[in-house]
Amino acid sequence: MKDLYRPTGIQRVSQSARTVEADHLATETLLRLNDANGTFVTLLGTPSHLDALFIGHCLCEGYAIEGTPTFSVKSTLAGGYDITYDLEVRMPNLEHDRTRMVTSSCGACDSSGLDSLIDTLPGYGKEHRMVTLTDLNEAFMQMSKLQDGFAKTGGMHGAALYFIGGEVQHVAEDIGRHNAVDKSVGLATLAEGIPDDAILLLSGRCGWDIVAKAARAGIGTLACRGACSTLAADAARSLGMRIYSFVKPTGCVAIGILGDDLEDKP
Repeated sequence: MKDLYRPTGIQRVSQSARTVEADHLATETLLRLNDANGTFVTLLGTPSHLDALFIGHCLCEGYAIEGTPTFSVKSTLAGGYDITYDLEVRMPNLEHDRTRMVTSSCGACDSSGLDSLIDTLPGYGKEHRMVTLTDLNEAFMQMSKLQDGFAKTGGMHGAALYFIGGEVQHVAEDIGRHNAVDKSVGLATLAEGIPDDAILLLSGRCGWDIVAKAARAGIGTLACRGACSTLAADAARSLGMRIYSFVKPTGCVAIGILGDDLEDKP
């Protein structure tokens, strides 16, 4: 877990004292994703599961990878990492700026007319399985136990896939919400793939950008501990997806198709 956090000297201040200690801080560094044509995106993120980050980022952003994924990972003199795929990654937008940087909090904020972006996403046309509030809370409890980075630092986002009636898998953490989602999707893709009934679990909030990633990955249901934005809700309804936000033992907020199926049955 050394890539998730590192001990750093800090001053701990209280009302009556100040002490010098070491505390574990979440690691954040430059991560460059490269293909045969060079760097196509630079991320700020946590250097764990880097092959999964590459695969997941491409899938969740609509990039196409040619051939069988083979990667090399090298550290840079500045302390970052180059993750390189030896073939070409095809961009959905021919005007894609290969010099741009995506920070740990970036979404689609460099695009104009966010409402129109809903129309560019694939709809979810598969049947939704019943999920209960008990299912979701048990899933979040499982994920929480596997979030080592958050337990150490208190400052890392988590994402995972939950399979109804099964276990939470592909738990990933990162300083950035989007990277955590990319890693979880990438881990699943590199393993057995993403089943139709997978639920994307988010330790924080759900914005349009996360709904967009889920839609491109073929995931129809998202559940989050935090809030849901207006555009995320609009996108879910438009695309035949569903979002369960503010999930807690006493209830949640259900948005989108089949939201009323969440109630536990005796």
